[in-house]
Amino acid sequence: MRKLIIWDMVTVDGFFEGPENDIDWFVFDQELENYIRETQAEAETLIFGRKTYELMSGYWPSAEGWIADFMNSIEKIVFSRTLASADWNNTTLFKGNVAEEVSRLKAKEGGDIFVFGSADLTSTLMRHRLIDEYHIGINPVLLGRGSPLFKENSDRMTLKHLETRTLKSGVVILHYAPESSS
Repeated sequence: MRKLIIWDMVTVDGFFEGPENDIDWFVFDQELENYIRETQAEAETLIFGRKTYELMSGYWPSAEGWIADFMNSIEKIVFSRTLASADWNNTTLFKGNVAEEVSRLKAKEGGDIFVFGSADLTSTLMRHRLIDEYHIGINPVLLGRGSPLFKENSDRMTLKHLETRTLKSGVVILHYAPESSS
């Protein structure tokens, strides 16, 4: 069974993007790139909601470097009821039931599935208890406003701490998994 992992950078006040989809506050350096290489080495699939897909597909195809190569070559699935097509390399557009499709993807053999951004999709996955791990990079910045990563969910969820990494830049990366309900 494949793991579904949420990986997002957030501000101390919990926003994953500022107004106007602003992400220029991300602290990105070689140490963070090394972390990404290490933790996403087993990744085989990326899934996105429409908004994040449009931002990613507008940037990565013309970018260069290791992360661009990774983003452009990996299998990608975009979940959208309104998108007409998904033309980014190795991308499939899915318009059906998100929970059923993600459950099917997780049941297949293969490497990890990652979600980047995609707060609305993350909310849906949380409601259906499909997320295996949360990897959250807290950036040393307060925005005051923006888009929160975690939308309203009706159920409380207790998380188990797996790992903490503090980078020289001040970014603190937390890994959590949902507590088992057994």
